[in-house]
Amino acid sequence: MNVIYFEEIDSTSSYAKRNLDDLPDKTVICALRQTDGHGQFGREWVDLGGENLFISMVLDELKPDLTIYTAEVICWMLAKYGVSAEIKPPNDVLVDGKKIAGILAETVTRAGKTGKIVLGIGINLNAQEEDLARVTGRQATALNLETGQKIEREKFMLELLHELDV
Repeated sequence: MNVIYFEEIDSTSSYAKRNLDDLPDKTVICALRQTDGHGQFGREWVDLGGENLFISMVLDELKPDLTIYTAEVICWMLAKYGVSAEIKPPNDVLVDGKKIAGILAETVTRAGKTGKIVLGIGINLNAQEEDLARVTGRQATALNLETGQKIEREKFMLELLHELDV
């Protein structure tokens, strides 16, 4: 698996879509900061800082129920930290009704034919309580606030990618 790292980028998914022809299957784009992250219907994904997870993965083919499968893996990962999460279909993961993660699977078509899939994942791993007020439209949380401990972003990401096994 190839991982491309950025300090700052507009959006990991936008980068993946712009460079799709040059990115092999299972390439992961990871950024410490996103300036224009987005979710379903173009909704803004608020960047709560570099200790959170912003990744997109390029896939050559669509897997059945990819979004729900990804949400289930995230819930399983959170449970390993003692945090009970639930899926809010179609693409959110909640802890006690507060959003902790979002998933966006986009099929990119070119010349009228289906091309590749860009799977975007955002997970609030480490945030300050006061930063959560920047999230509009719903309550949010972060894994460190739920556990009382700082989360190692790189370790979490590598384990998540291993568990996804797409």
